[in-house]
Amino acid sequence: MNFFGYLLLVTLFATCSIAFWKGGSAERITAAILFVAAIGTPLVTISKFAAPEFGVLAIDILLLGWLVWLAISHDRFWPLLAAAFHLVGTIVHVVRIVEPTVLQAAYAHGQAFWAYPVFASLVWGVMVEGPASKARQSGRRDD
Repeated sequence: MNFFGYLLLVTLFATCSIAFWKGGSAERITAAILFVAAIGTPLVTISKFAAPEFGVLAIDILLLGWLVWLAISHDRFWPLLAAAFHLVGTIVHVVRIVEPTVLQAAYAHGQAFWAYPVFASLVWGVMVEGPASKARQSGRRDD
């Protein structure tokens, strides 16, 4: 594993830790799903992104489905952001399928890159939207 792989893992662990520590049920479930997706991705990777990775695409579609459902069913903004960022990452698979000349490194890094904004969206939800939502529910305002 290279430096960027370790950086992704550290960011994943930090994000999931924050979500499990401070988040509500939606944030904790999302963190668990992100963690399972991150563990499952190397298990289904066949060609190390030299060819379209349909197993990784399946994991990404399932994760996208969760994020879209969360965005539709909750009143917070972070799931919409996370779903939008993950959609872009999922489209990277489609680009590789449609255009086989996309370089292996571009395909692999394109996949990893879009995980960071998803992580940031979850942290935003935990640290900013979570406390604001709790304040609204208790009837007080933090102005």
